[in-house]
Amino acid sequence: MKIDRNRNKSASVVNEAGKLRRGLGFVDLWSIGVGALIGGGIFTVIGPAVAQAGPALFIAFLIAGVVAILSSMSYAELASNWPYQGASYAYSKYAFAPISQGLGKLIALWCAGLYFLSFAFAAGAVNLGFAGYFNFIFPNLPPVIVAPVVSILITGLLLAGIKTTGKINTVFSIIQVIALFAIAVIAISANPAGPFQYSDIFPNGWTGVFAATALIAFGQMQVEAVLTLGEESKNPKRNLPLAQISALVTVVVLYVVTGYGVVSGTSPAALAESSAPLSLAMDTILPGAGAILIAIAALTATGTSTIGCLLGSSRMLYAAAREKAVPPYFARVSSKTGVPANAIILTGIIALCATLTSTMGYAAAIGLLVGAAVFANWLMMAIINVALIIVRVTRPELKPAFRYPLNIKNIPVLAIGAAIACLWILTYIEPLPLMIGLSWIALITLWYFIYSRSRWEFLDEEEMKIIANEEKTS
Repeated sequence: MKIDRNRNKSASVVNEAGKLRRGLGFVDLWSIGVGALIGGGIFTVIGPAVAQAGPALFIAFLIAGVVAILSSMSYAELASNWPYQGASYAYSKYAFAPISQGLGKLIALWCAGLYFLSFAFAAGAVNLGFAGYFNFIFPNLPPVIVAPVVSILITGLLLAGIKTTGKINTVFSIIQVIALFAIAVIAISANPAGPFQYSDIFPNGWTGVFAATALIAFGQMQVEAVLTLGEESKNPKRNLPLAQISALVTVVVLYVVTGYGVVSGTSPAALAESSAPLSLAMDTILPGAGAILIAIAALTATGTSTIGCLLGSSRMLYAAAREKAVPPYFARVSSKTGVPANAIILTGIIALCATLTSTMGYAAAIGLLVGAAVFANWLMMAIINVALIIVRVTRPELKPAFRYPLNIKNIPVLAIGAAIACLWILTYIEPLPLMIGLSWIALITLWYFIYSRSRWEFLDEEEMKIIANEEKTS
């Protein structure tokens, strides 16, 4: 009887919201992860990051990469258990439920809200980065005009369907990877000493390096955009963890070698002041053609980063709306394209509003948007590491396809270290973005008690399996 009730409830959810379509294979998922990571972490925040770390930029990239990879393995194991839309929303809901279903729902809503804040703000910041590189090629078109147009066009692309979005994203992501490896090889070949040519590699000490590490998270964990697509992925229990970790490792290597090479021919001070720092670096090493080529590569990279941001945030909103934790209007799926159109439109509007903050001044807008997004990213990483530890203690019977390595009595010890590192890095975030993030958590909590708690239609694991299987056959 319980199975029948689960089937009836699951069928009702699918009929009410509509069916998602599974159109993404491993390469598509990998490219979404790579595209989101490259655009946010290299082309957008390298200027603010080098201002903090100086020549030691590559060390900041390395530290952030190690912490992100350790955290990504927590995400990967949880994705193997629950490969559903919403990623950290679903993971935290089921991880904390054995302690208290109410606690699981509240933390799930925190994750959904933090992710939504992070990626909507991130999309706005990345759009500004895109406009900065576009302005490098076409000086007569200012970022304040270009950035909103880009935001609208990419929102339109996502509304066209997941297959179309995935294929375009794959082509652009391959271009980015090739371009960045070329940058690194050219820059390091021109001056192998790189950052070690400077008399003071740590101009702001280790404090500057850790502050840069905090900023770099803006790109590092946008790879969760892959995991939010669990019900639009083919063979998700295998492809989600594999795509997430491989995309992150690919990009961390690119980050480190690029961070090493970018200061080879251009001073960190000049890079920090530029709205297109990689183009400036290449123009110094390879005048003329180098800067234009890199600017073109940057346009594809920041474009795919916005795609990743909007994909992730819209799917997180869809997952919460499906259980009526937020208005169910945002759970409706287009019968024509198979995407959550209302969720995409709202996310696009918020990203557009964030983009319009360029009127505050380019550098100021980037710093504020990135800082608020970074707070959400690091806090979510800490929560997910803790969630995995709780799952290992309360649900030892689970047999995920991917398992976090190095365990002592079934406890993932590296996940404990990663959680502590994430919380520690939070202390290096500037006060204003930190206050924005904490205020957002308070508002999410109020929303839970005023709106969500009485309306929430909790979908348990069996019900989600039925929904996912129904969508798999659609």
